[in-house]
Amino acid sequence: MIKKQYSGNARRARNIIWNAAGRYDFDPPFMSFFPDGKPDYYMDMIVGLADKWLDLQKLWEFFASYETERRAEEFDSYLWLGLENCLYEKEVQERPQMEQLRRERAELFFRMQEGLSRQQMEYQSMPVYTQQEARWAAVLGKRGPVLSPRQKQMAEALRFSMALGTEGVLKVMSAFLAEFFHFVPEASSSSRRQANPLARLILKREHRRIDRLIVRTGTGEGDHPKAVQQRHEGLGRHTGPSAEDEAYIREVFGPSVVSAAELRILENELCVEEDEGCRLWIASGRSPEHSENKDALEVRLSAEEQKKRNEAFLREHAAEAAEAVKKLSTRLETVFSSYFRPLPEPSRRGRLRTESAYRLPVLNDPKVFLQDGEETEPEIAVDLLLDASQSRMNVQEILSNEAYILAKSLEKTHIPVRVLAFRSLRGYTVLEVLKPFASKDCGGIMSYFAGGWNRDALAIAAAGRLNDDPALPGRKRILLVLTDASPNDSTPLAGSGGLLPREYEGAAAVRAAEDTVRALRSEGLLVGAVFHGNSSHLENVSQIYGHAWVRIQKAAQLAQGVSDLLLMLMREVRSD
Repeated sequence: MIKKQYSGNARRARNIIWNAAGRYDFDPPFMSFFPDGKPDYYMDMIVGLADKWLDLQKLWEFFASYETERRAEEFDSYLWLGLENCLYEKEVQERPQMEQLRRERAELFFRMQEGLSRQQMEYQSMPVYTQQEARWAAVLGKRGPVLSPRQKQMAEALRFSMALGTEGVLKVMSAFLAEFFHFVPEASSSSRRQANPLARLILKREHRRIDRLIVRTGTGEGDHPKAVQQRHEGLGRHTGPSAEDEAYIREVFGPSVVSAAELRILENELCVEEDEGCRLWIASGRSPEHSENKDALEVRLSAEEQKKRNEAFLREHAAEAAEAVKKLSTRLETVFSSYFRPLPEPSRRGRLRTESAYRLPVLNDPKVFLQDGEETEPEIAVDLLLDASQSRMNVQEILSNEAYILAKSLEKTHIPVRVLAFRSLRGYTVLEVLKPFASKDCGGIMSYFAGGWNRDALAIAAAGRLNDDPALPGRKRILLVLTDASPNDSTPLAGSGGLLPREYEGAAAVRAAEDTVRALRSEGLLVGAVFHGNSSHLENVSQIYGHAWVRIQKAAQLAQGVSDLLLMLMREVRSD
């Protein structure tokens, strides 16, 4: 087993969990953090007490049984609130100071509530937030929020009894989901796994997820027998792509839009040192109409179903998307207003066009000069690079919607934009062109689907090199990466300088991405990130992108967040 590498806040959270559990020989499958990434001391204690009083492995299997559902994070939050009551009542009998710790956590909740801005309140799942507020108000003996009859029933149901053992807790959690959400985890999970070949055929699922109470940490090696696992050993590792691998990539993603010769040049430049042995594939997403590879065909059919879900989600939120496009494009016009140059037009005076000067004496044409016209064009082009790894499976509709809003807003502002999705599998890092610069149609973004691993450093480096569009000469390029800042790949980091190969995960993978971003910036590329991920990865996104990132969790936050990020990046241009 590979030992996980913890750093900073994650290491502190782990130590709290260990102390509460009374043992120090396991990697906790859950951790608790505040939205700013700091450990939630009390709730991390609750995680540790779950190991002390209950069978944590069985709890993990229950949480994993619904992990592919869209409301999985919300379910997590409710159930950990129920577990908090049960475990507190068990532990306070042995540790009376738990009462004071619980009160301090409740007081902290309300202090944090007072400091929340309107934008931060939008991050909350309000039904969950209401239950949290009711719980902590009851702890302090103060008046809580006004609850509807259903909310009162939920609050009562979430006071799990201290008398419950593991099986009793599992039964109560199942009953809660069935009663209030008409959801049966085992049945739904089973049918979902059968219906989603992407999880089974493309690559393994990463068990990392955030909610506002508990973060699922995962080990990268699969944590329970029913899981579709991401391994860093055995069959999960690809030490070098084969001809069969290339054929599979071609069948799933279609032919490369870059010639074989150009791909080799790109690989010779980028697939070196720690990425030695890796391959690149730049695809249009238009796969062959016919295929004899059943696995590839099944993946494509499943991807087509995901496209329909993305389109349905966009239709359902059409009014919200239109409002977001309107707000963001208005803000972008302000941000980019000083970066549009007037196009020259023929004139009787101005700058002489030497190549046309002969027309004045020969053809008696006085318009051999150029002066600035009314038509303008931007001096900027933007790439949107979407993480399309399996860890994004639960937010595919949301991410495709956000990318669509971003691209539409940029097009409306007359900023050329290209949209790429990246993933790694079978030793290949694949960049899929969902929208090229030359097209104004953003519909291709709906083809986004999640599956595979994510070798962030190599994908970002490749996106940075794809700047040869002849229609965009001399423009300043901006690369915005939509990411969860959790790079993880089955192909290890190649050894160099006498070092042995290391798994592509954790601190080493983050450092590789950081080095790539720094190198691109030194070449003049403006790189920023739109972060849509776990609070436990806030340190990662900050390390990789420095100050140039913004956290987005709802489409309503795009206008303010992305415009602020782009303004920050454009200020760097002025300071150059």
